[in-house]
Amino acid sequence: MSTIYQVSLASSAAILLGLTGCQQEPAGGEIGPTETAALTAADLTLDNPAPPPAQADNAVTSPSENGLCAVGEAVIFSCQLENEKIASVCGTTNNSREIIAQYRYGKRGAKPELTWPDVDSTNRLTFASVPYSGGGEAQLHFRRGANQYVVYSRVIRTNFTAGEPNDPSLEDGIFVRKGDKIIAWHSCTGPKIAPIDYEKAQLYAEKSGDEIVEFEY
Repeated sequence: MSTIYQVSLASSAAILLGLTGCQQEPAGGEIGPTETAALTAADLTLDNPAPPPAQADNAVTSPSENGLCAVGEAVIFSCQLENEKIASVCGTTNNSREIIAQYRYGKRGAKPELTWPDVDSTNRLTFASVPYSGGGEAQLHFRRGANQYVVYSRVIRTNFTAGEPNDPSLEDGIFVRKGDKIIAWHSCTGPKIAPIDYEKAQLYAEKSGDEIVEFEY
């Protein structure tokens, strides 16, 4: 994705942040990171730039705009989900003093229910992005056992009439795949949504080009 496109997408997201719509869960009732046994210990986490020496496992949650990222850490992604849990990807450091992106999931004001990767692990989150006509999508994802966890931010053009505004639809959230099936999906809600920051994601996570995870169910 070109630098110009990234800047354009980021600007669109910033301008229309308050208009972000919430997706509905797939038919079949509530499914999310904490609603199934397979997901209890596995939720998504991603980071941002600003290498503070804080240890993620012991991090105390910071002001609401930072989600589950500690004060001084980079916020790569963060939002409150419809199940009232928080999903954040934070830029932090591991025990080797290397900067990493770390996914955290849990309740505000409490120790995260899940952090990935651990600060003593060599595992890394993967960042991918792809352009659409008048929009684009960014993802941060990782595998834990048989499940693949994905944090996403997408901008989709909804008006293709010449001379009229793009009217982009903004969507942010997390989903979990097991094999070829979506087993959990939660969209972001509330006014304070921090979509994936392209520059921070590329700094803290491994880059995989445009190999995004398909969102189908």
